[in-house]
Amino acid sequence: MSYRRIDLIFECKTFKLCVFHLLFVGVFVRCDVLKHLDGPSTRLEEFTSEPPDLYPIEYPALPRGLSVSPLPLQNSDHELMLNITWDPPLGPPVSSYSLEVDSISDTKECKSSLCFEYNIPGDALWTLVPSEVSPIVGGCAIRPGCSYRVKLMAHPWDGHTSANLNIQLDECVAGICSCAHAPRLPKPRVIAEMFPVLGDFFVNVSWSLPSPEEPLRLPPKLKKRLYYVSLGKQMISDAHPSPWYSNTITRSKEANGFVANPEGPLWMVLPINERGIGRSRKTNLILDVKLLARVSLVDERGCIGPAGNYTAYDPSETKGTTFTTYLLWAFLGGVSVLAMVFVLACGTRVVKHILKEFQPAATSPLQPLSNRSIWFLRT
Repeated sequence: MSYRRIDLIFECKTFKLCVFHLLFVGVFVRCDVLKHLDGPSTRLEEFTSEPPDLYPIEYPALPRGLSVSPLPLQNSDHELMLNITWDPPLGPPVSSYSLEVDSISDTKECKSSLCFEYNIPGDALWTLVPSEVSPIVGGCAIRPGCSYRVKLMAHPWDGHTSANLNIQLDECVAGICSCAHAPRLPKPRVIAEMFPVLGDFFVNVSWSLPSPEEPLRLPPKLKKRLYYVSLGKQMISDAHPSPWYSNTITRSKEANGFVANPEGPLWMVLPINERGIGRSRKTNLILDVKLLARVSLVDERGCIGPAGNYTAYDPSETKGTTFTTYLLWAFLGGVSVLAMVFVLACGTRVVKHILKEFQPAATSPLQPLSNRSIWFLRT
């Protein structure tokens, strides 16, 4: 409770008169003990001192010599880790450090979640971020060709003092290159056809590589490495917003030349695993899943371009073909019946015409039924 200093000069004749005066003014004051009731006026002062700070906080100084070195990240796909080092700050000791690495490149390839490390020991002078591959899609990732901001804070932290460093990574670091150009790689044109051989089914996948649509936005003199050919079975139907196919058969075919040069046609035969192992080979194999053939170009950096797709087999189309066949047979049957009816009708008319030709001519109505001789009348 805080008090203002109040100077009141009054004469307290009796103790009751002093209490009444205090209640009337509406403030709490302290009355000094009056040695003489009829003496001079007494000055009352309010207590204004604050309690001392028993537990002061000493904030450490700014960490010195912050530096970053990129290194390859094991078991990752074109990702890096940062080896961050620093010198201890001057001044009070540090209880712990916290580190944050955030992407400052406004591109689709460089955007990722915040990378951080907390509870770093106070006597540590280095750390690795990230130390392992993120288990979730879109998690912490450090990629070549991107810019990052490194922020190091010493605890206890005052809320605003930190060591900051901005870095720009090269396109290729320690043998790991950026794949920011992968969406602009040419997309193969694919055609697939399924055919049976001795009871087993195979898919003949053929493709050709067109020229890239934006060759100037690709790395100069970028070479091809191989084609990634796969045959996938549909696991999620087309009714889902994102139908998914699992790669059951995968093959690779070596490629030569520059990415900017078109190539083709190329082809490859992929087998289909038979579901009914104990089925006789003379029995036709009936598939009940959709098969999709895919071909992607892989460049010399190991970056995979967009896949060219083609439906190798669709059960719904097979069922539609059977129904169409039934309709065709029904149409042919109807035409045959109509032809038979027409032939019968024409045959009846021909028979009637022939019979009419052989029938004798009809007699005139005025002509007698028969010509009798005169002797018959006389008789």
